[in-house]
Order: sequence, then structure tokens, then C-alpha cells
Amino acid sequence: MTRNNASKHMVKYVSTAVALKCFSSGPLMRSLYRHLGNRVSNKARATGPMPGYYAQRLKRLLRLQRQYGIVRPGDRIMELGTGWMHWDALIWRLFYDVRAVLFDVWDNRQMGRLKNYVRQLRAMLHNGFELSASELKRAQSLADAILKVESFEEMYKLLDFQYVVASSGSLGQFADNSFQLVVSGGVLEHVQREALPALGSETQRILKPGGWAVHSIDTTDHLQHYDQTASPKIYLSFSERTWKYLCENQVQYINRFQRGEWLELFKSSGFELEDEEVFRVDISGLRLAERYVHMDKGDLECTTLNLALKKASSAQ
Repeated sequence: MTRNNASKHMVKYVSTAVALKCFSSGPLMRSLYRHLGNRVSNKARATGPMPGYYAQRLKRLLRLQRQYGIVRPGDRIMELGTGWMHWDALIWRLFYDVRAVLFDVWDNRQMGRLKNYVRQLRAMLHNGFELSASELKRAQSLADAILKVESFEEMYKLLDFQYVVASSGSLGQFADNSFQLVVSGGVLEHVQREALPALGSETQRILKPGGWAVHSIDTTDHLQHYDQTASPKIYLSFSERTWKYLCENQVQYINRFQRGEWLELFKSSGFELEDEEVFRVDISGLRLAERYVHMDKGDLECTTLNLALKKASSAQ
């Protein structure tokens, strides 16, 4: 990359960081950001193509269930950070007779996006998912019913879902040993770093003995999503000070946790790692900040970390 191109690249990256910091400046600006973001993205996603990773999450779900038997009929599950459309809980429900609590810190729901993606998923179920005739019939029938609902409340009644918004992010309202599965997709990287130990221990607490935590964690630099010329792990180049004052924001906060740190967090919270998928990118061109110099190179290269963790059967 030439010096001129590198300069342009950094201007674009930094300008995005500055804009997001402005939207993070106070409650009114954060509310405006969510309002504008939801309005624009809902309009686009209500008709546009479904990103491929949504179907990939279903494939992974099916594989994990077939391999480990994670849920049984009547089990209660929780989706953390359900965002626009409760996707992970929804796809578990398409195939398995479970009840779900949908937990989030604010309301970002978009019915247009949900129906668009359910419609597209239904059309592709017959190809590539290795479903039995009964599984296919069940999923398509339930998808048809979802596409007919007029509101989220109607969908929750249909699916036996409960929607819970708690701005504190605390799971304290839920009883010990009350869920068989806690699942999330693209959520944990947005949890404040200092809150992660409590979230790990609280997740362990609310799971039944032998229960599961299934997470997909995006460990890329989310500012890079606005500047595809940058490395997906460009944040590894920034010191703690530079990142905090130049790049960190509250509307698209990321904690910059790396694979090894995630594994240690869950281990210290009492989980056993049962299944892991890691996607990586080359970082050989990056100059690492001090925080990352001594970390494992393979951990730093991780862009997506898919984990299936189990609470010990004897744990209380």
C-alpha cells in the first residue's frame, strides 16, 4: 500500500471512529443513533438478501444438537442480546420444542427484517441442511405461521417466547439452574470488559447441571466493517490509551477480548469446552500494541470464535 493510499485509509477509519464517538456523547445522541440506525437498516434488510452467516448458524446448531443432544422437548433456553429479530432462539425453535427467554439491554426489534430472513431461510431449507422429512415439514410449517403474525407479541404467544429488556444487563432476576441452554450470536464482544466475569458466572449459575452455553463471538475490529481496506484485526495495533480516546465508543462498543482470554474466562466460570470452531486471518503485516505482543499468534488471528461449553453435571 502506498503512503497516499494508507493516509486515505486511516482518514476513513478515523472519521468513522469520530462519528461513532459523537453518537456516544450522551443519552439523547445514543437514542438518536439507535433510531436512525434501526430506521435505515430495517428498510434495507426488510427486502435485501440474508447474509450467509445466518444460515451457517443454523447448520452449526443442527450439527451440535445431533452430536451432543443439547436440548430436549420442553427445555427452557435463553438468548442473550437478541437484537433485531431473536435469530438464534428462533432457529432453535424451528426444529425443537423449546421455550425461550429473549434477553436484551434495549429494544432493537425489526419485524420487517425478521420476516424477510425467515422467508429466505424457509426457501432454502430443502437444500444443504440434511433434514429428515419430518424435520423439514415442522420447520416449514412453523416458518409459515411466523410469516403470518402481525406483531412480535403475537409471535411470542405462538412460539412460547418471553421478551425481557433490562438495561443493567444483569441476569439476577433469573433463578438458579433454570435453563438448559444459553445462546448468543455476535453479542459477547459488545459486553463491557469489566462486566464479563460476572456474566460468565451468572450464565453458569442460571444453567442447569449439564446445561450448555453456545456462543458465536466476532473478534474483528468493527470499525473495519466501514473500511474494507483495513485489516479485520487492525485494532491490535492500537495501545489501550489510543484505543480508548480515539476509537472506543458506546454505540458499537467492542471489548477487544482475544480467543485465549475468552477460553480462560469460561474456564474460570466453571465451564468445560466441548466444541470449538475458529476462523482466522493473516496478521503478519500488523505491528502489535504492547497488550498483544505476548499473546499467542493463532489467538490474535482469530476473527470468529464459535464455542459450545458445558456446565458440569455435578455443579450447583
